[in-house]
Amino acid sequence: MAAPSTPPRRSWPYVVVAIVVLALQQGWDAQQVITLTVSLLVLIAVITAAGHNRE
Repeated sequence: MAAPSTPPRRSWPYVVVAIVVLALQQGWDAQQVITLTVSLLVLIAVITAAGHNRE
């Protein structure tokens, strides 16, 4: 009997939130945090798109 397939866990939202919170705690300016967040989301989008193209 085959094990039921489970969807992969997506932990990247937690990672992005943790990095943004750390940046805020370190006293980064709002514009720097926004730039960091946008950069992280674009990076995740590129990685996700590359993963979909492999399948």
